[in-house]
Amino acid sequence: MNRQHLDVFAGENRTPTLYARDPSNNVASLAGKTVSWRVGRSPRDLDSSWPIFTKTGTVVDAAAGSFTVPITPADTQYLYGDYEHQAVTTDGSGNAQVVVAGIFRVRPRIEA
Repeated sequence: MNRQHLDVFAGENRTPTLYARDPSNNVASLAGKTVSWRVGRSPRDLDSSWPIFTKTGTVVDAAAGSFTVPITPADTQYLYGDYEHQAVTTDGSGNAQVVVAGIFRVRPRIEA
């Protein structure tokens, strides 16, 4: 599985770039596909209110499998700790494939 970990501060405004890969870790083309990205608690947790928030990815380079997802301050303002994130592509026929998964770590915001 393609694992990419993200580390953000609570309340941060950020747009990370992620890279889609197939199960063999080859570049997954995003041509003609939509990308849905979600952050949530582990489905194995007792309190698995999955997802906490979802976003639609913006394809940057379809052939290279790169896309961005916007994280706004409201998304992480009250979060702290480790969560899981996952990106799924869907083609025009409705076929879905997980292309990225990993840890989404939210650190306390440092006030100046």
